[in-house]
Amino acid sequence: MAGQAPGGQTTPPNINSLAAQGIQGAGMGSAAGVGYAPLSVSATNVAPTNVGVSGLSPTVTAGQLSSTSLSPYMNPYTTSVIDAQQADILRGANIGLDELGAQAQKAKAFGGSRHGIQGAELGRGVAELMGQQASGLRQANYAQAQQAAMQDIMNDYNAQIANQQAGQFDIGTNLQAQLANQQTGLQGQLANQQTGLQAQLANQQADITGAQHQLGAAGQLGQLSNLGFGMGQTVNQNLQTQGAMQQALQQAVFDNAAQQYGQYTGHPAQGLAYLNAALGVTPTTPQTETLTSTPGLFDYLTLGASINAGRPLG
Repeated sequence: MAGQAPGGQTTPPNINSLAAQGIQGAGMGSAAGVGYAPLSVSATNVAPTNVGVSGLSPTVTAGQLSSTSLSPYMNPYTTSVIDAQQADILRGANIGLDELGAQAQKAKAFGGSRHGIQGAELGRGVAELMGQQASGLRQANYAQAQQAAMQDIMNDYNAQIANQQAGQFDIGTNLQAQLANQQTGLQGQLANQQTGLQAQLANQQADITGAQHQLGAAGQLGQLSNLGFGMGQTVNQNLQTQGAMQQALQQAVFDNAAQQYGQYTGHPAQGLAYLNAALGVTPTTPQTETLTSTPGLFDYLTLGASINAGRPLG
């Protein structure tokens, strides 16, 4: 910084101080560069979506005829048919009994053993016929009920098989869709991960470049400071040389002044010698003691100050 001198004049900055400040700044910048840590780079985790099988079709269970109630499959008109047939048979039997009675009366054997046997045989035949017809109708009805029940059991079994196959197809389609979505999701996550890594690496490189620039700037500052320090040394040497020259010049001025002062103080004695020589008088030489001294720097400075005491400041 420039200092303020008397009279409002500014003094030039001290190059040595500036060089010292620059070297200190360069050292601090270099120390900061030594402790530099680049930006960390981390990749995001890639997690696939879960693939699960849902909606499994139940197992196929075949119905059993033994555990199937046949009542819903029985023909409700079978009993009516049997009753009608038995009524017809009984009607025919009654007609036959009437004929047997008429024949027995004609033979005057009505109520006899023969008549009783013939009536019993007729009744037994009627009962057998009625039983055969009823059992045949019931057997046919039961067979038809079993066939209808078996048809329903097979229809239900086939429906279960079809539903199971349809469910398995849906499961396969669902799995394929889930796998496709999983693959798409993984590709998207990998793409995002790659983009993020590239961005982080770019930021890291920019940060490293900035740190390198800072280190370079610190190095340049150090070099400039060293240059300034050398310039300061050169200036100091030049000032020392100039000071020595000024000291030698001042010393010559002081020596010349001392010589002139000696001549001035010895001038009367020299004039008296000239006069005695002209008159032919030999003066008696007094015994004198000469004191000599070697003036120092402060003596010269004092003498110069006394000489310049009457001169105006220029």
